Order: sequence, then structure tokens, then C-alpha cells
Amino acid sequence: MKYVMTLLAAAMLTASAAHAAQNEPAAARLAYGGRIVVGAPRGVDPVVYDATGASLTITTGTPRTYIGGVANIAGAGPQVDITSLDLSLASAAAVTYTNIRARVQFWDVYTAAGTPVFSSPAGTPIEIDLGPQTLTANNVYTVTVNLAAPLRLNSLTGKGFGVNFQGDTGAGLVDDTNLTTALTYGSAQPVGTSGVNAGNGFYRNASGRTDFNFASTDLRTFTGITDTRTMLVLRGNASVPVSLQTFNVD
Repeated sequence: MKYVMTLLAAAMLTASAAHAAQNEPAAARLAYGGRIVVGAPRGVDPVVYDATGASLTITTGTPRTYIGGVANIAGAGPQVDITSLDLSLASAAAVTYTNIRARVQFWDVYTAAGTPVFSSPAGTPIEIDLGPQTLTANNVYTVTVNLAAPLRLNSLTGKGFGVNFQGDTGAGLVDDTNLTTALTYGSAQPVGTSGVNAGNGFYRNASGRTDFNFASTDLRTFTGITDTRTMLVLRGNASVPVSLQTFNVD
């Protein structure tokens, strides 16, 4: 019996370690480089999630072409319609692109210990072409995307997201390690909360996934920083009631 309990304890420790965040170095602080706006605004919707912060950085770990997070959205609920979002395009090098494509997938279910951690995709990946862009090294560009139709999320908490940027320098769009998503830290989150690792952490595709999803072992934190989060801003209506259905009773 003692031997069996020892094995069970070892297995539990192994499983716990597999889901623990791994520390890695952050890059130096980055600067804001400007704003790129795509699509016509649908109206003035309030911010329902704001994961900006006082300082901007990126991970020095690679691959870093897919970065993820989890949003706990502020509002009455029980559902939310997203009409506009801000992505954060970070450039690690000075490069001129003939086109950059921003891509993001939202998920309705987050399971921290799962592999993958996200399930139940909310629609299909949103893809936006930004056109020709000349980027400056170590700058973060805010990409404001006004959606043609609202994106419905079925609750306010545990909304997963994965972000990817692809660049074209003449040979077609490809994942580019110089294009990644900025991470913020150094101040309280303005609206909502990050659902990753009690508000300190992010996901990167260390496991090599390219499907906007992540293994539990893709969880990362920065050494010496305690409030890192994936930069994202969401606007919309966070007071959407559950749709009523009609039932026929014989």
C-alpha cells in the first residue's frame, strides 16, 4: 500500500509540473509605433476587456508566432457580442512587407490542464490583410479591427484567444518570428482580468502548434515580472441575453 501511494504521489507531482508555467527572459521594453485601422466602425461600443499595461515587451523564446491568452470580460452578460478589437503587432526587426495578415481565433472553453487548453471555437479565424507596411524594430503597432458582423461569445469568463501575424516580403505570406504579439506588464489591468495563471502568464507555441491552440506546457511567465498578460482590447455589448427558443408542446 505504501508503495502504491508513493507512485500516486509521484504521478500527481509529475502532472502538476507539466502544467506549471515556465519562466523565460523578456525582451527589452518596446515603444508604441502607431495605429493601423481596418474596417468601418459599427458605432461607439464600450471597452469590455482591456489588457494593456504600462510597459510593453515580447518573449525572447521561439517559436513565438502564435501567442495566446484568456479573457474574463467585464459586463452583465450572460453573453457578449464583440464588434471591435485591438491586436498588438510587435516587430522585432526593421522590415518592409508587401503585406501583413493579422489572424485571431476565439474559443468559448478554457481548460488550463488540458492539451489543448482551448475548445469550442467561437466562429472561424478572423483574418485581416493590413497591406504594405514598413515596420521599425522594437515597436508595437495597435491594429484596430472593426468587424463586419458581431462575434458572439457564449459567456464572459474563460474566453480563449490565439493571435498570429504572417508577413510577405515577396514570396508569399508565412509565419515570421519577427512578427509577434506584444505582452504588457507593470500596472493593473484597466478592464476585465486575464484568466491565465492568476493574471500572470501567456501562451506561446513552444510545442509547435499552429492551430491557434496550445498545449498546457506552452504556458509561460517572465523572470522577475508578476503581472504579464497578452495585449488585447475588446469592444462590444457585454449585456446580451440568452436567445429564446420556441418549443412546440403536443
